[in-house]
This record gives sequence, structure tokens and C-alpha cells, in this order.
Amino acid sequence: MRIQFLYIVGLLVCIGCANNSSKEAESDTEVLKTEEETSLVSEEEAYSILILQKLKEIVDKKVLADTHPDFDIDPSIQSLYPAITDTKVKEVHLISPFEIVSDSVKSVKTKVVYETKTDTIITYIKTSEMMVDGEQLKTTKMSFTPQLPKITSKKPKDDSKPLHVERFSIRDLSFTWEEVNACDCLFMIPAKNSSFKKLYFGRFKDNTTAIIQLGKNTEKYLIPISKSRSPNRKNGASWSETYQSDTYKLSLTAKPTTNKVKGKHTYLINFTFTDVSSKKVIQKEILANCKS
Repeated sequence: MRIQFLYIVGLLVCIGCANNSSKEAESDTEVLKTEEETSLVSEEEAYSILILQKLKEIVDKKVLADTHPDFDIDPSIQSLYPAITDTKVKEVHLISPFEIVSDSVKSVKTKVVYETKTDTIITYIKTSEMMVDGEQLKTTKMSFTPQLPKITSKKPKDDSKPLHVERFSIRDLSFTWEEVNACDCLFMIPAKNSSFKKLYFGRFKDNTTAIIQLGKNTEKYLIPISKSRSPNRKNGASWSETYQSDTYKLSLTAKPTTNKVKGKHTYLINFTFTDVSSKKVIQKEILANCKS
């Protein structure tokens, strides 16, 4: 009996060892299989799968939010909602190399193929490690933003250039009708920092004299020309002139621009007025319509 008992115990031990060896082999096979499967999937493919799953979840939430207005929208994905017009994501493709944003975050441009359209978004991938039951696990969190529009450099608008001709009433002038009709260029210059606030200028067609008025309905002055424009210039071409008396000096440089009045030429005029005695200077760039 003793010998028979020892034989049975020995047989059970052998069977137990055989079972353990079988389990260990089976476990090793699973590990190898997992490692083999992992090696067959690239980083891009792995992230594509995760991105696709996350986007499908977002689209489902968007559909739920559209059909149930009281549903709370997740603020972290709300910026993506306006770009989502379909109810199904078919596939995703990573269309740029990964860019390192920080030690734990990288981004990648992602093409999203819906049922009826294709869109491009930016995917942010944040990885972190944590300990669970003494084992270190790697976690991945994803977020998305619509692709930012390309910023094109635009030439800054030059606010210093006048956009329109300064308007004034003929009743503001002390000029006679004959003097008005003798002018081929008549305009007003704002002079806010002066006592007279507005300066009125008229260029006589005879190319010898200018007439000015400092303020509304005030005294007028005739100023002789000291440097005339070229007599050979074409009508509507650039010109510059200088007028001077014992009291005032006027300098004008005119460049043609887009015509604003039919039958007249529109000029961008750099106008400088100098009071000889006080040295007071008024300089302005204005638009003016002239006959020549």
C-alpha cells in the first residue's frame, strides 16, 4: 500500500509539472504574438487607428448635440464642430511629419475623409506614463483643431493718403466770379492747427499768379509765381510750382492719379504754405480736380 501511495503522488506531481510547462509555453506564445503584431503596425498606422476612433466618437457626440440642444457640448472639441457636416467618418490619413510641440506633445496634419467631403485638421497627441498596481503604463490623449487658414501678407493700407477731394462751398469764397472762372485748379486745404482753419487756393490759367484766402469769407491775396511748371508738359502730367510774395510762399507738387471727375484731371498734391514773417508752415497732401 505504501509503495502504491508513493506511486500515485509521483504521478500527480509529474502531471502538474507538465501542465505548468504547457501554460508557460502558451503564455510565451501570447507575448511573442503580441510583439510580432506590434512590429507589423507602424507608429503612423497605430495613431491613425486611434485618431479614427476618436473622431468617430466626436461625430457621434456632434449628432447627439444637434438632435438634443440641451446636451452639454464638450468644450475641448467644440471648436471642431463647425467643420463637421457629415455623420460618418470613413478614414483618416496623416499627411505631414510629426512636429514636436513639447516633451510630451506632438502634432500632425490629418486628412479626414467623410462620406461627402474631405477636410484637414490638426491632431495633437499627448503621451504620458503612469503607475498602476506597480506596473508602468503609457497613456495617449488626443485633441483636434481645424487647420488654421494660411496667412497672406497684405500691403498695409496707407492712411496718410487722402481718399477724396475736400469739399467746400462757393459761398465760403471772397473770390469774384471772374477770378473763379480764371482758375484751372481750385481747392481747399484743411488747416486745423491754424487760426483760420481752412485755406483756399486758386491757380490762374495764365500761369503767372495764384489767389489764396485764409479762412471763410476773409481777405484774398494774389501771389505771383516764382517758379513755374514746364511749358512742355502734357496735359494731365505731373507738375510742380512755387509762388511767393513778401508775405507768403506756396509750393505745390502734383502727381496724377485716378480721375474722379469727367473732363478734369485728379492730382495728388503735396501743398506747402509758409507765412514768411511768422515762419508758420502748413503742409498737407490732398486730392484736387484740375482742368489741366
